[in-house]
Amino acid sequence: LVSAIAIAALIGLNVWMGGWAPSRVESLEEAAARLKQDLLAFDPADGIIAKDHRAAIILEKNTDRIGLVVAQGDILVTRLIAPADIARARVDENVLTLRFNDFTFPDTRFAFDNEDTAAEWQSRLTGDR
Repeated sequence: LVSAIAIAALIGLNVWMGGWAPSRVESLEEAAARLKQDLLAFDPADGIIAKDHRAAIILEKNTDRIGLVVAQGDILVTRLIAPADIARARVDENVLTLRFNDFTFPDTRFAFDNEDTAAEWQSRLTGDR
């Protein structure tokens, strides 16, 4: 019990001192640069950032591949996916929720300004467009 309290106190002190801040996708340019760094041959085209800046979707030029940048904790995680990798894409109001066939990657939620934008990106990601 004492060890758990001590660890919680250290974590709290670290957060209070500003030692941990959740990561954010600040711009499409940053997301594209991260994808190009991690996936070398990725050639970014159109993309969008979630309203909360916790994720970005960037399509690749002349392919059906999709670059995904997601904030997880204090890092940005990248994935290269295709429409076949998406098990489910659901829109509820202005939120697009993606579930992937890769069970190691958690569901990803994208909040947009309106439902039309969410529905448009759902179609683009699932290849229905």
